[in-house]
Amino acid sequence: MTEFFRKSETQSHGFSWEKDILMNVYGATAEELCTISYTSKFDLPSEWNRLDGSNLSVKTTGNENSVCMADCLRIFDAVASGISFHLVVIHYKQDDLRKVKMVKTIVEIDLTSSRELLFGTVSREQLEELVTTVKMVPQKRKPTNEEHERMYGLRDEIHARMGCMIHLDIKCNSTQSRVQCSLNRFREFVQKYPERVIAQSDTNEFRGGSISLEIASSRRVFKKPSLESNPILPVS
Repeated sequence: MTEFFRKSETQSHGFSWEKDILMNVYGATAEELCTISYTSKFDLPSEWNRLDGSNLSVKTTGNENSVCMADCLRIFDAVASGISFHLVVIHYKQDDLRKVKMVKTIVEIDLTSSRELLFGTVSREQLEELVTTVKMVPQKRKPTNEEHERMYGLRDEIHARMGCMIHLDIKCNSTQSRVQCSLNRFREFVQKYPERVIAQSDTNEFRGGSISLEIASSRRVFKKPSLESNPILPVS
């Protein structure tokens, strides 16, 4: 089985829509998608985007404002490099009675050279310090109170320099030690920077193509937060 098709069950709805949009809208072939590693920088490299030739990342979310991205250093480098980087966000609505997810909106935004818009005055070195602090916690155990206080204190200092667009999500527990990030005010970004909006739709039709309107999928259940994690607070 190829990397592209090796997805967990909880990711199946996102994968189905991702494959749909990459093939039916951007013109990639199934054979090309099979060669893309799960750890690749982009979900679709520019050479296989036959619509506009940009590098693409595709995300699905049930939250209108928060879009989970990837490793914070990877995203920082992507938006600072000057290389084309477009983010496609498929926002869905959960129907618990029918146990399906339905497409609500699709938006494509241009994040090329958007470092200051997303990360403010934060430097890569400051992010590296946070990542190093998190990774210093030994594998297979929870952080101590002191370690927890240090990493989240440093995270909050960095947040103060970034503004409100990006939220740093510390994942430090008995199974992982890493720092991801979320575009935590996606709708505000779209409204504040309309020149960065490539296209948007309130149906399953998008840029001359279409994806499945709905997918059979129950609501994802998350574990209750504990000292191990510091969840994103609701956006007012």
